[in-house]
Amino acid sequence: MPTSKLHANMSYREVIPKNLSPAEWIEVKINTGTQSTLQDLKTFETSGGYCFKSRTNVQTRNRFIYWRAYQDMLELAEVSLDISLQRNHLRLRFTDSAVLNVSLTEQANSITLLVVTVSSVHRYLFPLNIAGQDGSSTTFPEDLLSQSIFYDVSEKINDPSTFYVTDGFGTMPNVAVSYLSQNSQSAYFAVAYQSKLLLHVMNCVTGHTVTHEVKEPHLMPRFLSNLKGALTGRSETLEAATAMAFSEIEGDLFILVLYRSNELRLWSVDSLQTVASINCSAGSGHGGSGAQGSQNNQLRKISDQNFCLFISHDNLAEFICVSIKPDADEASGLNLVQNSVAAPQMNLVDFDATSTHIWALWSNAEGDFHVSAIYLGSNNSIKWVSAALEPPPDRYCLTMEQGVDPRESYCSYIFHPGRFDRNVIAKALYMFRRVNLQFDVKQLSMSVLKEQVCQAVEDEIQNELKDFVVTDEEYLEISTRLWDRFYSCCEQYHIKFSEPTGLAVLGGMDAVCLVRRQSFALLRPCEVLEHLLLIGEHNDEVATYVAPLFRNDPEMAKGFVDLMNVVTLLDKVISEDIKMDLDKQLYQRESPMDVIAKLVARITMGDDNGPMLPSSCLKQIHQEVQQIPNLKPAMEMLLDVLCMIDPDAPPHDYSLSTRFLQPSGALLGSEYGLSILSETVKQMATIRFSVCRNLLILQYLVYGQKGMDSENVLTNINYLNSYYTLVWIAETPISSSTPPGFEASMQRLSRAQLFSGYTRPYSSHLRNNGNDQTTLLSLFLQSKGLFSALSMLLKTDSMQLESEQLNLRQSLLELVGYINKMLWPESPIYVFPEWLFGTCHHIIVQDYVRILSSWCSVKSHARCFMLAASLLDCGEAHKAVHLFHETATGVVKDDFLFEHVLKNTPLYCKLQESVTRGEPISAEDRKLAIVHYYLKVIQLFEQHSALDYVIQLAEMAISVLQQDDPQLPMFQSIVFNNHLQLGHYEEAYCALVYNADTSRRKDCLRQLVITLFQSKCLSLLMQFPYIGLQDEFESIVESRARSMSIDQNEVYNFLYAFHTNKGNMRKAATVMYEQAMRFQVESDAPNALEKRCSSLLICLNSLHLVDSRYRWIAKPKIGDERVSSSMDQNNDVGEPKDDDDKNRQEVIVLELADIRRELVHAEAVHELSHFCKDVAAYERSSPEELSYLLASCGLYTAALKLSRGHSFSVLHIFESLTAACNAATEDKDVDAWNWLQNNDMADLPHRSNAADMAWTLLQKLVVDNEAKDSTLIRKSVVQRLLVLNAFVPQWLINSYKLSHSRELLQLFVKHNRLLEAADLGCEMIAGMLGAGSEYFDFKHSVNVTNPQLCFPINTIDLLLYALKINGKEDIEYEMAYVKLEEEVNRYIETIKRTTEDKISMAILQNREERQQQLIH
Repeated sequence: MPTSKLHANMSYREVIPKNLSPAEWIEVKINTGTQSTLQDLKTFETSGGYCFKSRTNVQTRNRFIYWRAYQDMLELAEVSLDISLQRNHLRLRFTDSAVLNVSLTEQANSITLLVVTVSSVHRYLFPLNIAGQDGSSTTFPEDLLSQSIFYDVSEKINDPSTFYVTDGFGTMPNVAVSYLSQNSQSAYFAVAYQSKLLLHVMNCVTGHTVTHEVKEPHLMPRFLSNLKGALTGRSETLEAATAMAFSEIEGDLFILVLYRSNELRLWSVDSLQTVASINCSAGSGHGGSGAQGSQNNQLRKISDQNFCLFISHDNLAEFICVSIKPDADEASGLNLVQNSVAAPQMNLVDFDATSTHIWALWSNAEGDFHVSAIYLGSNNSIKWVSAALEPPPDRYCLTMEQGVDPRESYCSYIFHPGRFDRNVIAKALYMFRRVNLQFDVKQLSMSVLKEQVCQAVEDEIQNELKDFVVTDEEYLEISTRLWDRFYSCCEQYHIKFSEPTGLAVLGGMDAVCLVRRQSFALLRPCEVLEHLLLIGEHNDEVATYVAPLFRNDPEMAKGFVDLMNVVTLLDKVISEDIKMDLDKQLYQRESPMDVIAKLVARITMGDDNGPMLPSSCLKQIHQEVQQIPNLKPAMEMLLDVLCMIDPDAPPHDYSLSTRFLQPSGALLGSEYGLSILSETVKQMATIRFSVCRNLLILQYLVYGQKGMDSENVLTNINYLNSYYTLVWIAETPISSSTPPGFEASMQRLSRAQLFSGYTRPYSSHLRNNGNDQTTLLSLFLQSKGLFSALSMLLKTDSMQLESEQLNLRQSLLELVGYINKMLWPESPIYVFPEWLFGTCHHIIVQDYVRILSSWCSVKSHARCFMLAASLLDCGEAHKAVHLFHETATGVVKDDFLFEHVLKNTPLYCKLQESVTRGEPISAEDRKLAIVHYYLKVIQLFEQHSALDYVIQLAEMAISVLQQDDPQLPMFQSIVFNNHLQLGHYEEAYCALVYNADTSRRKDCLRQLVITLFQSKCLSLLMQFPYIGLQDEFESIVESRARSMSIDQNEVYNFLYAFHTNKGNMRKAATVMYEQAMRFQVESDAPNALEKRCSSLLICLNSLHLVDSRYRWIAKPKIGDERVSSSMDQNNDVGEPKDDDDKNRQEVIVLELADIRRELVHAEAVHELSHFCKDVAAYERSSPEELSYLLASCGLYTAALKLSRGHSFSVLHIFESLTAACNAATEDKDVDAWNWLQNNDMADLPHRSNAADMAWTLLQKLVVDNEAKDSTLIRKSVVQRLLVLNAFVPQWLINSYKLSHSRELLQLFVKHNRLLEAADLGCEMIAGMLGAGSEYFDFKHSVNVTNPQLCFPINTIDLLLYALKINGKEDIEYEMAYVKLEEEVNRYIETIKRTTEDKISMAILQNREERQQQLIH
């Protein structure tokens, strides 16, 4: 088939696995006890590989082993592209014995390693655990599947049964070969010395080894004639073997030996005799001498019947294919293939052969390496197609920009993921420091290594500057020079470690393993564009093979190849400087058309140094373009090849993007497989970007400025931008670990229900390898990209990856195609943008959106949404809010937004089919979707506490809705709530007033009230008009007041102020009385009584401002009031009234007097609280009881104040005060000032003596509290003084005389104060007679014209009697008796005379009246 010819003749390209974890070598020393031979033998480094045959099992699919041998060391590495193997590097050191040959053989459940050294032969068996091989369905655990065959290697490898020490009779072997029989019972080792060939046969069961010499019967033993030649493996005799191979045909074993004489002999192992021979120089036609040329002859086994030889002659070299065929007599014969292949004029390093290809690794005189292959399938095949090897890192790409620190530039380049291996940088660091100190690279992460490098270079800089003062320019120059020196060290070690040592064809994988000194690479098949651009060999012949790809049109294929030749020519002549400059301008989002125009002008017209391209080169390009007859169709065909997506393909199933990568066993899912896949994507994207760039330059050269608006040019510009994006994704470094705040960002998105897909963009089965950074593409493939590509592959091709045999050409390039489709900016697949969004690497997300923003319209809403969320996470909410607003219209247009915004809403199921089919959506559903979108975005902003922007978003949503929309109140409430949280209280009030929903309005008002109370903004709360909401407002505030503890409650005061401000004094009074009542019932605070008194006082003042008809308030019954009320309501027979009567009595009406009494009582209790600890016990006391308590504490003014609102007697108060005054006078109470200060003495004149102050207080209180025409208080005071046998103050006597002198006289007499009574009696009688009557309570004195006076005759009589009795013993009493008696007698005489005069006057008056009557 033509397609197979295309595959067979197409070139290969090297793919180097990068950014891998350092190899952890299992070190094993094997000591055979032989004498050291290393100093006597020169060996070259050899290498090879083996690919597992079984490809139906996931464990052995894409699995191979490569090895390197140098002197006494053999390194083996097992690699699987599907499973990340553990302990897969084995290093065997054969003590003092150089390795000659290594072979690997696969059995059903093991791998056999055969090793030949110069002094021993070895056989090692490594078990291979294959799941399900025994027929059981039991699945192996994950760690067992990932175990390498070297996993359990231990010291048992030194078991003597595994090796045999050979006897070379004092000579050193120069070549050897080993082979395991097909039944795995015997291992054969052929060792060639200078003059003999020994065969060692080892029993694989017992380890017993038998040695035979292979020789012709007539040959006699030869002596060693040239020891030096023998040691170097280059015997001067033509009989020395140079290469050997075993062959097993139909159970018979043979050894094929190539000698220096170019003679090829076939030896039978059974008979140890020559079966056949042939001279390989006979049919070559070169006319040489038949001896070996300057290069070593080599022999490779293709199969048991076919072999390939490399024969070096004097003037040329060739490859000869040899087949072992039986002759007619059933004896084995050896036939030479007629068409031998001439080899290139280079030095052969290594080669391998298959039935279809010969692969060769070459080197030239400059030390450069080259890989080429030839197809043996047909005679007209392309000869020696080269493979494109990866060049080392280009120093020219390391550009130093003006003003950039050299350390930043060099570190960014050196430590770019995958550019230099960790071992290379560590070795370069040792060289740069010029020290032998080394450290374990496996334990050293890239970030730590970077710090070590920066410190080392900085130390060198400081060493050079320690004795000098330099300018900034000089410092930068020194820094650049030293950093360049360190880079040179890295470059040297990279080249050294990357030097190829051999290759091996991995037949089952359709790949070639290129073994390097410290790594390996795979040669994977090229696609057409890569072959034409990179290799550019035999393009005319390629055109015939690629014709099937171009509608089987040879002319079209030729035009396509010719066009690619021009594109390749442009790529070669355009300098790297121009290419890098174009990349930078594309990154800076400059128009590709402007960039190309400037670039072409720079190429053709040049700058100060002249044009970049000579006119002859431009002329050649124009000529070659003109020679393409079908230029436009060729360009269209090239653009079709460059296109990654099918515009006519059905819509992508979004569900594919929500699946996860399986833990292990996925195709190319190992660390190596993912790295190779990532590098392949990068290589192909880079090539295609170069093709687009060069094609655009060519189009500009052909069409000019005016012709650049054609459809082909615009398509190419689109592809140029797209492939640049792919290259950017493949090269952009990203941290391997989650960024700070990743979990918080994911939780915020999840809580807002905006990212309901998978939330682990870093999930990977790969173990941490210490590489802090990787590329964006690698991380994507590790976590999600690979499995998504595999899902697409399975769905498209209907294949079972676990059972079908896919070679690397099929699987790798197809997977790369699907990955490119996912990465393609205009692809309908959202896998990559969704994953990138989930990484929370905001700088990269923003850069990705920025690169696509100017030209890519597909998925623009999704990218705008991702950019907005990223900016919001970075704290740039002011930018994010506008982007979210721009994205709102794309909710039902964009699959990503539809999936993540509407996923958990009822609208999702309703619209899913319509969105999938692309059907139009009604305006109502579109509006509802936008509402859901805004709600979720608002939730996201709320989690970021970006409340200002929540208000903006809610207002944006409001602008979309109609006035009667049921969703409108919700957004109005959101505006209110966020204004409230921001402290915008006036705006919050306006928002709640305009809320369309009454219930929401009330709820918002309640929140506003609570918030303003909490923030103490009571003045603002007072200012709001509350139009239409005042009743609700009052209810809310009252409820809050009643729900709060009375001890920390300012709401009552606010309510009082609010009602006062509104002029409703009756409500204000009610509020303050309720506060006072709660202080009485609920509070135990020390100041509760004081606050209660204040509340009652304010209540009284407020009621005084109310109309007299409404000066009352109602209160519910509390506590004892209920009990007393129910007792009062009992009827005469002791039965309570019915329930209705009780309910009607639950409220008490209080008037001013009631409140005043309560106030006085409260003030009294408050005063008492300062002197009694347990004042609560007296709170329920009656007013009279309370007055006794106050008086006992010296609070006389408080007790009297209590009495003013009640009807109890105050006499006991004055009696107590009288006793206190008397005590103060007699100095019995030393604390008189203490109790005096507790009374109200504001209006009293100050006295220095406490007793005087006390009497003054008593005088004032008596005067103030004695009722008119009453002497009860004075009587009690005088009586108390007389009881105490104290003198009655003169002011009290005078006051009493003016009120009730007779009673005072009686008190004196009663208490036996006779002298004072006598004096008072004399004064009374004198007053009655008119002398001093103004000092008594007489209205007039004794006179004819005045009425009769009431004379206290009994009291005077009793006084006289008492004085008379006491006068017998005391002269003072006698004198008082005499004086009083005289006054009484004088009074009697005066009364008599006055009476007689009154009678006479009455008679005369009577006469006159009669006369008057008679006259009339």
